[in-house]
Amino acid sequence: MRFGVVVLGLSLTACGSSEPALAFPTGNEDSPADSRPDDEEGSRPDDEDDRRTTGPDDRTDAGGTTEAPSASGPSDGGTETSPALTTTTEGEPNVPGPPRVLLFSRTAGFRHDSIPTAVAALQSLGLSRGWTVEATEDPTWFSAQTLARFDVAVWLMTTGDVLDANQQAAFEAFVRAGGGYVGVHSATDTEYDWPWYGALVGAYFLGHPPGTPRANLVVERKDHPSTEMLPSVWTRTDEWYSFQANPRANVEVLVSIDEQTYGVAELAMGDHPMAWFHEYEGGRAFYTALGHTNESYVEPEYLAHIAGAVEWAAATN
Repeated sequence: MRFGVVVLGLSLTACGSSEPALAFPTGNEDSPADSRPDDEEGSRPDDEDDRRTTGPDDRTDAGGTTEAPSASGPSDGGTETSPALTTTTEGEPNVPGPPRVLLFSRTAGFRHDSIPTAVAALQSLGLSRGWTVEATEDPTWFSAQTLARFDVAVWLMTTGDVLDANQQAAFEAFVRAGGGYVGVHSATDTEYDWPWYGALVGAYFLGHPPGTPRANLVVERKDHPSTEMLPSVWTRTDEWYSFQANPRANVEVLVSIDEQTYGVAELAMGDHPMAWFHEYEGGRAFYTALGHTNESYVEPEYLAHIAGAVEWAAATN
């Protein structure tokens, strides 16, 4: 079986190349809703160059032939529809194939320095688990034709207003057709003026205390692929989000944080969910507030948490 990581027309096959070097726009811009410390740096992407090439300059196919990369943008995907199911004999139920994953990390507000590390880590994770992964910051990929190539879209530390009205409509249709959504960290600091998205992600970002303190997470449920491997009390370092409203009434909470173990101060929520899931308008949605730091993306338990989320969200009936 062939599997790989495909980025903007570049396919990294199972016998492919080393991890990609990534290039991103730089600069500093804080999200208006954010309370990040002064020493944290981020940047806003150049509006004229939203697309990122995450593969190497060349690729080598299974026969050892080196090909120049394509710069033609998203392919048309043929007649493939989302989600993809493996072909079975007549009368037998279809079985989902390996997930086809879109990593979307466009930012129109604060930009996390850890985005390049996160993209590379999830590409490597996908390769090890047989996923097909494509990464972009180009919002034009949010069309019916291009989204049909994927089973799940991972909004990886997005911020601000990242899609226009037509792109939003295409993504809504993708989810209603059974497509999956995984939001990571600042995905809740995204699209405040799109109520449908707010209901999909489950909550909107309010703020966080300074720095990345150590704290205890309480794993409330272990009957989900994203948490089954985690300890009951998961102690780790991260940036700890608080939210404008508690999502518990509308989602299934998997992980919460013990506010007594870090300096939450005026951002205390009492009951403080940090990861959750729900089924939404025909698709599956998952969110985790974790993943601010570069170190998160070499942490085995965190990567297993994300892998379980992606594979759950990509599954279809």
